[in-house]
Amino acid sequence: MTSVPLYRCPRRFLFIASIGNPAPYTGTRHSAGHVLLDAIRSPLHERIGLNNPASLSSSSSQSIFYTSWKSPSLMNVSGPPVLEQLKTWLADRQRYFNSTFQTPRQQLQQQQHKKQQQNQPAETENNTPLLRLLKGSQTAEPIDVDIRDMTRFRSTLVILHDELEAQPGKVKVRMGGPAQSSLRGHRGLISIMESLRGAGLLPGQKSSSPQVSILRLGIGIGRPASRERDSVSDYVLSKLTPRDLKALQAAVPGVVDLLVQEMYRGGND
Repeated sequence: MTSVPLYRCPRRFLFIASIGNPAPYTGTRHSAGHVLLDAIRSPLHERIGLNNPASLSSSSSQSIFYTSWKSPSLMNVSGPPVLEQLKTWLADRQRYFNSTFQTPRQQLQQQQHKKQQQNQPAETENNTPLLRLLKGSQTAEPIDVDIRDMTRFRSTLVILHDELEAQPGKVKVRMGGPAQSSLRGHRGLISIMESLRGAGLLPGQKSSSPQVSILRLGIGIGRPASRERDSVSDYVLSKLTPRDLKALQAAVPGVVDLLVQEMYRGGND
């Protein structure tokens, strides 16, 4: 009988949202977040794309532990659509967590307690709650995931955006909202933080809303020599050059590593 590989369970769910501009501004420097999201989808799915065997979907944009999504709005009004999608996703993943992780653990604890009351030895091999999943795609071999580390619902909003001050392809990593790290005048980020604040979802807010961590990944796009407003506007709305795209592609493995690290991060946030 072939044994099924045993994997350590991720410890949080990720909602990966890219922000930029819709047509006719797709593929521009200001939409570098969208371009980055397209570039990471396949390698990310190969690394941590875990799907339920009963699910009909093996999409690289969605798995049990993460969902990737492009904001359809203009950059400067990213907040409302990101918030709406995030709230829907949070409710869905919370329900999934309760039914998939909480219930089996509670059932196992009840069985162990019953055996202790009856002075029966616990069966060691059955003391580990497992979840049978498919890794990568529907055609992949099944794996068993040890869900003991998934003790509470943790979620992270990951925002992929352009970074004007950084060299092309350089990734700037910042955790939290404006209280934790400056937004550096990025209007798309400002819009998102204002929407999150209004919903009580900013880190550190006293609110009855679920706690959400924020991870901001800015992909460098360089900047023009002139700091005049019109020059900067023309620059960010111009198409990414082949050199820009090559630099962005080179950043993909590092970004995937960051997302995997975040998925396995514990903590109380």
